[in-house]
Amino acid sequence: MPSLQKHPITVLCGFLGSGKTTLLRHWRMDKELQDAALIVHDLSEFGVDVELLADETSTPQPGRVIDRVAALHGVHARKHLHTSVGNALNEIANLIPAPSHVLCESTGAARPWPLITALIQHQQFYLRHFIVTVDALNLHRDFQDGRAFIEQTRMTEDLALKQAAEILTEQLLFASVIILTKVDSVSKAVVNSQIQVLRTLQPHATIALSAHAGIRLAQLDPTPPPDVSTLQQRAEKLGLTLDRQTADDVEAVVLSDPRPFHPQRLFDVCQNYLGTSLYRTKGYIWLASRPGDVLLWQQSGSQISFELTGVWGAEAIKNRYGKLLDIEIDMLQKQLEATHPVFGDRRNTLTLIGLPHACAIFAEALKGALCTDEEVRAWQRGSDFIDPWPQSVRKS
Repeated sequence: MPSLQKHPITVLCGFLGSGKTTLLRHWRMDKELQDAALIVHDLSEFGVDVELLADETSTPQPGRVIDRVAALHGVHARKHLHTSVGNALNEIANLIPAPSHVLCESTGAARPWPLITALIQHQQFYLRHFIVTVDALNLHRDFQDGRAFIEQTRMTEDLALKQAAEILTEQLLFASVIILTKVDSVSKAVVNSQIQVLRTLQPHATIALSAHAGIRLAQLDPTPPPDVSTLQQRAEKLGLTLDRQTADDVEAVVLSDPRPFHPQRLFDVCQNYLGTSLYRTKGYIWLASRPGDVLLWQQSGSQISFELTGVWGAEAIKNRYGKLLDIEIDMLQKQLEATHPVFGDRRNTLTLIGLPHACAIFAEALKGALCTDEEVRAWQRGSDFIDPWPQSVRKS
């Protein structure tokens, strides 16, 4: 029988690229959270975060709970948020064994009150933490260490940064825990200044610091659960409504194409077309110079990182090192039968999140960085491509 006990929900919110997925990936490896259920709330129709957080053998489906993971992306993150979260909670409540915890990663463009309201609609669940992650480097570089949030300094005239500040400020006002991430990227004096500002904005929140190792969820046990009635009063005072689930004018665009990126042109695009209105890009890419590498691309602001997450099947099947068994080669062959005749399973799939005009401009620039037909033929012949990207990338 399903358990009748109330299950705690911990929400990870925070602006785009502030380290939510990285933190949650660490938590998913914690033995105490092995049976936890997961809700991934993502603007993109592609849903890269749910792929990163689900088990390798799992196939997430939008609006469903598969292997304890609910993929609420695209329309489920916006138009159908309340209904989709309710359906997911109904499925989670009937899991056997019952989950010890429900972890919810929310899009950085989320408005907190509609999300909280959706998550507490089921009587078997209660809000344990509402955590907001804040990128210490972006806070320092773009928001005067947070002073822009409390009007201690004149805010930038950049409209995109103004909107980002409004989104993040609203999230912080509902935080029971604030985690400053990437604190190793700024000085200790800067971190101390940021803490003072965050305490002014949200004096009742626990503030935690996270670098590469992150923090464990159990370290937050002393922090009491948020008082939902107080949060409701705050929402009413601020005039927040339930029909605006995500920030206005923030768009998610998916670029999908099997052709490889020309490494030099992709580098040039990032040098010339990244602006403050493009908040985030994330997804999987491949370069003509590195045909075997499945690269996880992550960009927030001016920061770009590559993570090596695997090998494309079209490259692995060549068995260059003789490590594959015949049965493994046969399985790969069957998997590749329905893929592209030239590129196999290789594909670029990127989600762009930002203001509409910025997404359109960057998407068009990215298309220009894809290899031409002539360059594809050169790649097939084994030609070399100039590759200015770091040759050493992080491995997942």
